Amino acid sequence: MDGLLLGSERQIYVHSGLLASQKVGRPLSMDFLTRRMGGSWITYEEKLKEEYGEDYPVKEYWEEYWKIANEIIENKAIDLRPGAKKLLDFCKKEGIPMAIASSSSHHVIDRCLSNAKIIGYFDCLVSAQDVRYPKPDPEIFLKALSHFSLPAAEAIIFEDGHNGAQAAIRCGCRFILGEDLAYLSEEDKEKAVMVVDDISKAIPYLKQEKDR
Repeated sequence: MDGLLLGSERQIYVHSGLLASQKVGRPLSMDFLTRRMGGSWITYEEKLKEEYGEDYPVKEYWEEYWKIANEIIENKAIDLRPGAKKLLDFCKKEGIPMAIASSSSHHVIDRCLSNAKIIGYFDCLVSAQDVRYPKPDPEIFLKALSHFSLPAAEAIIFEDGHNGAQAAIRCGCRFILGEDLAYLSEEDKEKAVMVVDDISKAIPYLKQEKDR
């Protein structure tokens, strides 16, 4: 969802992280924030202390962070990423079932998709609250696949970040990368079916696969 369908990585997470870190007097770099995308909040906190010191005011940071983020999540419609609506409309028209498998919470997923008026496209929503292990563990994708009783080889995952790409590789799914802010390794790009700046560019590939 974040950074793939919605511009929430920029409009929520980077924005909140930059502002919150400035408010507590310990600014974080853009590089740090983009490398944290798509992972767990526990890992985020561990890396925060590792890179910025054990004395980083984590509690105060999170208080400021979520104050800013929640205001956006509750009250604003996040912009759709390039090609997102076109891809969703194509899949819906062709009867291709879709699931969200996001590291965000159920509440955030519901609010963001509802505010953007695209929640009705999805047959299944899986959040970080539904799994024990976060991406890059494949558990979240395997749980979504189980909803459709679908083998990994028959699914296609869309991702925008390194943790999600690694989770896709580990569960044996083909995946398409929609580049945004999140870090992607060379391995992620090499193993992807394609890497695009507009996810509707994947439509010809989906048509080809559907007709096989």
